[in-house]
This record gives sequence, C-alpha cells and structure tokens, in this order.
Amino acid sequence: MEDIKKQKIITICKLILRILIGAFFITTAVLKLLSLDNFEIYIYSFKLFNFIFCTIIARLVIAAELLFGILLIAKIFYKPIWWLTMAMLFGFTLLLIYTAIFRNDANCHCMGDLVQVSPVVSIFKNLITMALMLLVRKEDDYQFKGKLAVTISAFVIALGVPFILFPMDSVVNHFRSNETKVDMPKFQQFMQDSTIQALNLDEGKYIVAYIAAGCQYCEISGRKVNTIVENQNLDTNRIVYFIWGKDQKIKEFKETTGATHFKYVTISPFTAVKIVYGQFPTYLFLQEGKIVKTADYRHLDDKGITDFLKK
Repeated sequence: MEDIKKQKIITICKLILRILIGAFFITTAVLKLLSLDNFEIYIYSFKLFNFIFCTIIARLVIAAELLFGILLIAKIFYKPIWWLTMAMLFGFTLLLIYTAIFRNDANCHCMGDLVQVSPVVSIFKNLITMALMLLVRKEDDYQFKGKLAVTISAFVIALGVPFILFPMDSVVNHFRSNETKVDMPKFQQFMQDSTIQALNLDEGKYIVAYIAAGCQYCEISGRKVNTIVENQNLDTNRIVYFIWGKDQKIKEFKETTGATHFKYVTISPFTAVKIVYGQFPTYLFLQEGKIVKTADYRHLDDKGITDFLKK
C-alpha cells in the first residue's frame, strides 16, 4: 500500500515537473517573440550569417521551443523530443560559454528583453533545466483520442506563430512600398543650414537618419545599423543622426544602441516632424546631397546598407 502511494506521488511530481518544463520553453519562446527585432540583431552580431538568414534562425529557434514545449506537455513523440530538447540545451550552453568568455554581453536574449539574463546566468539556467529533464526521461507517449489533431496543431502553432504572425521584413517588404514620405522643400531648406553644410553631406554617400530619442523603433533601428556597420567594417563617418529629445534621452539612445561613434546633430523636434511628417525613424540614403532612397527601420538590411556605402 505504501509503495502504491509512493509511486502515485512520484508520478504526480513527474507530471508537474514535465508540465513546468514544457511551459518554461513556451514562455521563453513568447518572450523572444515580444522582442523579436532585438533577438534577430543579437544573432546577427555573431557575424556568422547575413541578416536575412539570421531572421530565419531566430524564428526557427522560437518555433523549436514552442514545439518542444507543447509536445513535452502532451507527451507526443516523447523520447525523440526529449533527446532533441537536451541536444538544443547542450548546444545553446556551448554557445553561451563562448559568449561568456569572449563577449561582454549583458543580455543573451534567451528570455527576450523583458527578462534580461546574462550568459553566465543562462548557462546555470540551462544546466538546471537539463538536470530536471533527466528526472522525466523515462516516460512513454500518451495514447489518447485526437492525438493526431493535437500533433498537427502543435506543428502549425510552432511554425505559424513566428513565421506568419511575425513575418520577416524581407518577405513583407515585397508587398509594401519602401517609400518614406519626405517634405522636399523643408528638407532642402534644412540642408542649407550652416551647421548641416559643415558636414559636407553633398560630397559622396551618406546615410542620415531622423531620430526621436526615446522612440522604441528608433532604438531598434540604431542597434541594427550599428551592428551592420561593425560587422561589415563600414565607415562610421558616413552615418549621421539628426536627433531630437532631452539630453538624458539622447545619451540613453547612444548607450542602448551602442552607436556612439556616429555623427550626431541635435535638431528641433518641430523641424524633424515637418521634414519626415512625424515618421521616426526615417533613413535617407544621400548621394552628392541628393536622396536616392528612403527607408524606415523595417527596410534596413545589411546588403542594402553595405552595397550603398561601398560601391
């Protein structure tokens, strides 16, 4: 009788533990989705792949976490999913060890931006998760009515959420205009200002941006451009930010994006709003002082920026 009671307690504990592990993977996937842009940029910062491929990798990681979490809870394909999950944790742990040794990252984006975790802390998190996984290793698949429907639903959710509900910019940009409105008379008037003329923007190629300090999307674009410039060894003097906001906010913008080595010109918010119709950030690709391309933060990519500045 005692053995039966003990076995029931162990079974219940394993059930709770397995559900918690599965829920944890689903939670980390959702947290990454909520700060997907920064997660893509972080992957790109390792200089292994181009930006478009990094956006695919980011979504595949999220899809894997969603899928593994759901199937672990439902106990479907349990043994292969258990091994795949352990392999994923092991692989991420090796990457985190490299990151902890050779990089100075405050946040490894394992749990997005809402819960910032350092690589060292994340290593311990993974090791603890792997130890807990060992406790629920010897489990068999659930056999229940509707198992096929649940399996199909799990795959649809895992792939559909990151790839359809959060589509890649490279895909979406094919279906929307890449033209960002600029008030040309006001822009030309702005370019005649003595402070702006001192930058010699009418000589060669420049990418200038109208930025609102404190704007979330401006920060994302700033981080993206900074990473692209660093990865591709581009001339930082060719990037100019026309920024408005309080001094503290401008300082925070530079620190958050890491883009401290670009040229900054503080301008009036009224001037900025008039020139780009209040659309921040707005990036202008200038050649000999003439606008040849406009972009918002979604249209920025490594190939476009690199091809423009290097050719």
